[in-house]
Amino acid sequence: MKSSVLFVSALVGLVALSHTGCAVITQGRKQAVVVRTTPEGAATKINGTEIGQTPLKVKLKRDEVFRVDFTKNGFESESALFLPSSSSYDARYLRWGIDYDLGAAKELIPQEMLVELQPALAEAGEGDRYTELAAQITRADALLISGELTKAEHKYLVDKILAAYQTLN
Repeated sequence: MKSSVLFVSALVGLVALSHTGCAVITQGRKQAVVVRTTPEGAATKINGTEIGQTPLKVKLKRDEVFRVDFTKNGFESESALFLPSSSSYDARYLRWGIDYDLGAAKELIPQEMLVELQPALAEAGEGDRYTELAAQITRADALLISGELTKAEHKYLVDKILAAYQTLN
């Protein structure tokens, strides 16, 4: 009789402990984040390590800073950061010290990164603006013909180039 009461008490205690918000159990030490670019297909490095082309989903440690670098032909290289934050965990009523020690008390911000790539424009020179515009669009056309850009990416790039030159005039 005493062993069944002890077993039930232990089971109730275990259930109560597991539902108190221990982040190591409920969330884990790593977090899945989404990385996207407009247009898609940018080569992506995290902290200098090539991980693939956008869009992608990757699991990262919750308590570290991650630099994400994007490169794509015809576009400027871009960088962004995933930063750890404990603000949502700190707002909880019950917290465990081990969660802080193991990094589970943090979450990466943003959870979904979206970077809009800008066209790689030639430096503004002393030349004719129309000639510069034509050269940029010709470069975009060459990337389309070589297969480095899809038709949709080409249209996006040309639209961005035209918008950039309209603001300069």
